[in-house]
Amino acid sequence: LIETAHAILAGLDPADEMAFALAHGKLASVHLNDQNGLKFDQDKSFGSANLRGAFNQVRVLEEGGFGRQGEFVGLDVKTMRTQQNEPVTAHLSNSLTIFLHLVDKVRSFDRQREQQFVEARDYEGLELYVVEHLLGVTDS
Repeated sequence: LIETAHAILAGLDPADEMAFALAHGKLASVHLNDQNGLKFDQDKSFGSANLRGAFNQVRVLEEGGFGRQGEFVGLDVKTMRTQQNEPVTAHLSNSLTIFLHLVDKVRSFDRQREQQFVEARDYEGLELYVVEHLLGVTDS
């Protein structure tokens, strides 16, 4: 079980941890959330602190076939301590919405274009392409 915030708190990259576990057939579940640095376990809404990191996690899960053998994605998030009672579950629906948007982004990511950047060793161009893809910027 990999939890995003716990990996971040340990100074690790959650996507790398997920990929390693997937490669060895050991990833039974993930708890997606987010974290602002090495503070207490914040369990922020998924993608709210680091959208690129969240994209990387979803990409690893999607491309690694996670879920095809009964594994599941959990959203281990909690409301902010100052949250009023009425929208108490908004963090769950927000996390799910972000997750589903990122699944679409992963599926529409142009891997041929990515490969061209890699072959040219143009990693700055690749970084810009990924961020523009997340922002919905299109080029002609």
